[in-house]
Amino acid sequence: MKALKKRKIRKAITRRTKEVEKHQVNKAWRNIFVQAGIKK
Repeated sequence: MKALKKRKIRKAITRRTKEVEKHQVNKAWRNIFVQAGIKK
């Protein structure tokens, strides 16, 4: 029972970190495009 709970928690954490990473990547790409637009 305990192991299952731990696994569930770990899965939830990984899912959340993946969402955060995706958001950060999108933000980074936007910043790159904005900077490229300024340089042009």
